[in-house]
Amino acid sequence: MNQREQQKKATMQRILTTAQILFMTHGYAAVTTRMIADAADVQQPLLYHYFKTKEALYLAVVMHVSEAMAAKIVHEQTDSQHFVANVNRLGHLLTDDNDMNLQLVLHDIGNLNEAARFKVFQAWQKGLLNPLDSFFTVFKQRLAPDYQIREVTLYFLTVLSVYLQPNERPTSNRITFKRQLSLDRALQMFCTGVQQKGTIQQD
Repeated sequence: MNQREQQKKATMQRILTTAQILFMTHGYAAVTTRMIADAADVQQPLLYHYFKTKEALYLAVVMHVSEAMAAKIVHEQTDSQHFVANVNRLGHLLTDDNDMNLQLVLHDIGNLNEAARFKVFQAWQKGLLNPLDSFFTVFKQRLAPDYQIREVTLYFLTVLSVYLQPNERPTSNRITFKRQLSLDRALQMFCTGVQQKGTIQQD
């Protein structure tokens, strides 16, 4: 890769990283391409050279974050004997260094056209739902038989959603919520709820 190509790649990455921070902090509707260009220290026409529309840039951010989260899940080693410990470790892995504001993205979907919404759901399917399905399949014998694997996955994401919020301000209500219910406690309650009666363990 020559110097020019390296510069182009670095500029594109800077735009993507800046957009990710802004979108995941303020939401799709509140962020403009002018804001992103200024924060990334590039001219707005250059931003449009790499990303034709604001929606295209937003989709690139969602794809990037989903792929990063998928890599974390796939590389998380599991063993079927320690359900609680593995769930707790995965929960922290996804939230301690998190790049996605899941609740904000869910809200933002309403501002996208149908084709873009479909792409977001595809990204989630590949980056979150399928890897989590595989993770919980390892523990299928420990789960209550009435629950489908996908249901457990969606319940797990519901529990995590309030903790999947990067760049929080210390005075925000989310911090107050987390002080009242820690992630460890929430994950413990999740594990108690989905395990078969008679197999519930603290690992």
